[in-house]
Amino acid sequence: MELKDIQELMKVLKKEELTELKVRYGKVKLTLTNLEENKQVPVKQVEQSKVKKKVEEVKPKEEIIKSQNVGRIKLGRIEKGTTVEKGTVLAKISTIGIDTDVKSTVKGVIKEILVSDQAAVDFAKPLFVIEI
Repeated sequence: MELKDIQELMKVLKKEELTELKVRYGKVKLTLTNLEENKQVPVKQVEQSKVKKKVEEVKPKEEIIKSQNVGRIKLGRIEKGTTVEKGTVLAKISTIGIDTDVKSTVKGVIKEILVSDQAAVDFAKPLFVIEI
């Protein structure tokens, strides 16, 4: 969770006039408390869907593409900064002469390529980071 995400949650806390907001994102547990002096703010019941929607907005907007196979990877003509569509073939994994396509699961921009061409990859190894 980044600083801008926490700041966005603080805005929600003030806008909805909440005294406390608890958020859990993965292993991170965060409790924000509104401690404004000289102001008694009643606890306002907020619809759970509103808070859930705001929490979803602060989730990182990137997808990690992982290996679905074991073998040697052959990178396609993909470079950092390349725009990809959902289903775009990013690479091929060769196992005993059988090639399996590694496809993008989202539309976005390649943020990082985590493996080199012809490298050996294991099952579920992170290969690409795509910024949505």
